[in-house]
Amino acid sequence: MSSYYTSSLIEILHYLSDSLVQCDSSTRIAELFGEEFDDVDFEMALCCFEATHKLAFKQTLVDVPVEEYENLSLEEFVETYLDLSEQKTPLFVAQRFRMFEEALTRAIAEEHHGPEEF
Repeated sequence: MSSYYTSSLIEILHYLSDSLVQCDSSTRIAELFGEEFDDVDFEMALCCFEATHKLAFKQTLVDVPVEEYENLSLEEFVETYLDLSEQKTPLFVAQRFRMFEEALTRAIAEEHHGPEEF
């Protein structure tokens, strides 16, 4: 089942990057990031994935620095962090997009003011 979800995440990554990010299930998370795709883009991809499948990535992922999972392949990342429990709350998608909005706001603020203020 994880290969289906991994393939779905890859399709989302390709779409959001306008096909600039080329990856497969063995691509390490760190290899995704570059000039055309950054950690905020990755967060958007995860948010889109969650909304598409009504599945959440484990809440613990929020507290894990990217350095702790950047060496995982996309397949390993999905296997490690995806919670396969269907999300049934009507606010699930709104909550996920709110989380992304907060991450984007933080990233913009850090870009303009530096991370030490946040």
